[in-house]
Amino acid sequence: MFQKWVEKTIVLGEEKTVEVRKDSFWKRRVRIMARVGLEITSVENFDEVINKPCVFCMPEKLAKFDEKIFGKEMLENEHAFLFPNINPYAAHSAVCAFKKHYIKPGDFNATMIENNLELCMKYLEKVREMDEKAKYFSINWNYMMPAGASILHPHMQVVASEHPTTYMEKVMEDKNAFKEYVREEVKSERFVGSVDNIEIFTPFAPFGFNEIVGVVKGSLNGNISNIASVLEKIISYYASIDRNSFNIAIYSSFDDSIPPHFRCITRQNMVKYYRNDCMFFEKLHEEVILEKKPEEVARELRKFLKT
Repeated sequence: MFQKWVEKTIVLGEEKTVEVRKDSFWKRRVRIMARVGLEITSVENFDEVINKPCVFCMPEKLAKFDEKIFGKEMLENEHAFLFPNINPYAAHSAVCAFKKHYIKPGDFNATMIENNLELCMKYLEKVREMDEKAKYFSINWNYMMPAGASILHPHMQVVASEHPTTYMEKVMEDKNAFKEYVREEVKSERFVGSVDNIEIFTPFAPFGFNEIVGVVKGSLNGNISNIASVLEKIISYYASIDRNSFNIAIYSSFDDSIPPHFRCITRQNMVKYYRNDCMFFEKLHEEVILEKKPEEVARELRKFLKT
């Protein structure tokens, strides 16, 4: 399932190496090399962006649900509120924002994250009542502009549809093969550990920088608290290596065709002038360029699971 080899070349009299990894389940390759400047890690002050007026701080200006269907115009709890996405990604699309305008990665805690996920699940339960065809769903998080967020105020996106995404469809094509893929990862040196019903590893051929995968045993809804606890630890780890932008996707389905799991990656840091971390290899060859081996990420993350 996993293969790797090293390619060597001479540049200005100095030997350079590239480690190429092939993952037969995902049918992908990634390349790991010395620093190439794609993962910008410098930290700059962006108070000017933080202090800009924010529509998410003015809920009265946001889209509202039909009270006859949802019972309320907006779903809300102590730390979060959820409302319709005015630019929907699918038949059912909502935004779940944290109530605090700006939260540093190191300041997120499990309670905040759990509150947000609970509202997402309440929305999905209502979607299921309204539309039995909407089998597939995901909860997604673009934290900061380099990760694709259009608004700095932290928020998640919940999406449900009768059609799976390309990624989901791959998992569904052969659930047994996906389970075998997970078993192979868990047996490897990249296995970080287990937290309650969640097995955590860094994948052999990552989709992005510092990628961490969590696979849930049991239902997604029954493990919201566990997922929130693990995400707090992962985000704390990202903060410890001075990353302030990340993406998270949680995948599942109402018909159990997609085993509940999540993927987390870091993106470039918020800086005044930044390059994009995707180039022709990622976009046109479907091969990710990395500067750190997943085994190293796994070693660094383990101490956070012990806290």
